[in-house]
Amino acid sequence: MGTLRVASAPTGVWQSERAQQRITLAITYVLLIVGGALMLVPFAYMLSTALKPNTQVFLFPPVWIPQPLVWDNFRQAWEVVGFRTFVNTVIFAVCIVFGQGLVTTMGGYAFSKLKFPARESIFLAYLGTMMIPQQVTMIPAYIVVVKLGWQNSYPGLIVPILASGAFGTFLFRQFFSQIPDDLSDAAVIDGASHLTIFARVFLPLSKPALTAYGTITLLNAWNMYVWPLIIIQSKDLWVLTLALSTLQSDMGSQVNILLAAVTLSVLPLLVFYLFGQRLFVQGVTMTGIKG
Repeated sequence: MGTLRVASAPTGVWQSERAQQRITLAITYVLLIVGGALMLVPFAYMLSTALKPNTQVFLFPPVWIPQPLVWDNFRQAWEVVGFRTFVNTVIFAVCIVFGQGLVTTMGGYAFSKLKFPARESIFLAYLGTMMIPQQVTMIPAYIVVVKLGWQNSYPGLIVPILASGAFGTFLFRQFFSQIPDDLSDAAVIDGASHLTIFARVFLPLSKPALTAYGTITLLNAWNMYVWPLIIIQSKDLWVLTLALSTLQSDMGSQVNILLAAVTLSVLPLLVFYLFGQRLFVQGVTMTGIKG
């Protein structure tokens, strides 16, 4: 009997720990589900209102499933915003993603793999630019754009933003630091230059980091408002944020049309994230492992 009591004590403790772990896991899942549901409520309201007739928009309590579904709201929103605005936004966002991606990846490679005097001090000084508010640098950047004659043009809209990638440089420096130096040393022995090593060795290995930073940069560029508002005067160069702002002031009473336009503007970002979410999560995780 004594032997049985000694053997049953650890079993009881083990079962208690398993039960506690299950309770903790269940509470975690419940909190995550509740948090996810709360985050989805604004999107559900946006889509619901975008499909409502105007008479149901301001009803209380709100009608979550419109009767009838007015799909024509999306056609009207598309006509008001315009195809040219979507094209301008895509050009602007793609140029920012690829331009900043090139600048930040090359900077990350230089700060992680190249040896030059005061490398760490220069890197810290460059990171210090992240502490400067965007509003402080916007005025001198605007003056430079005006001096170059780039006002109301794609170069004026895009080029000044390409250099504002300190976070991306830090991200890729962290990622490239995890890649063993043996790979670059072997390429040097084979006669490869640093540009070849960067393009053929490091970039193919950095797809997760590229996807993570590309997603963040695309989101920022797609939602950018103040800089396009300053630079662009012609309606032919409008991006979505400017068009939606004007739509809000011109059609304030037609909230269903406004939210239909907002839904159309969000769809490309959702599609991009759905296809790249695995690499995005992997990139965010891997770039935070090693300093």
